[in-house]
Amino acid sequence: MGVRNSPETDGRSRITGLLAALHAPEKQVRARAVADLAAIGSPAGDLLVTTLRDPRWEVRYRAAEALGQIHDPRVCSALTGALEDPRDHVRYMAAKGLGLQRCPGAVAGLCRALEDENEYVRRIAAGSLGAIGDPGAIKSLRHRLARESSPSVRDAIVQACRQLGERPRT
Repeated sequence: MGVRNSPETDGRSRITGLLAALHAPEKQVRARAVADLAAIGSPAGDLLVTTLRDPRWEVRYRAAEALGQIHDPRVCSALTGALEDPRDHVRYMAAKGLGLQRCPGAVAGLCRALEDENEYVRRIAAGSLGAIGDPGAIKSLRHRLARESSPSVRDAIVQACRQLGERPRT
């Protein structure tokens, strides 16, 4: 008779295998691993947080994507830190995840992300600020709106302001 692993060991092995799949060359394999890790939820969180330090930006991007779908307040700090990633793709996904999580502690980081060089990061940061709903973000949103040249980012800022009960002048 063979030795059986505990359910905890089996779960950790599955998570480890899915994390390895984040390194696959095929985009579809990485996307499926994200979906499976998100479905596992909190038990995958700690290992995903560690994966945010992977040398490959594609892996960090997918780790941030999965973390954003795991509704656990413990991931907010890691996603806030990922707003400083050197790759805009990772910063974008971190900002998106913070909005999905509605992380109140991420407001300051998302306000800084309104100044990101990448317009997609700025747009999703504005949307996430609106989703979080902290009126303390209004000043940063107004400040960015006054200088923003991208129509899609301007629209996202206006929408976020409205979500916060503000009627910005466009």
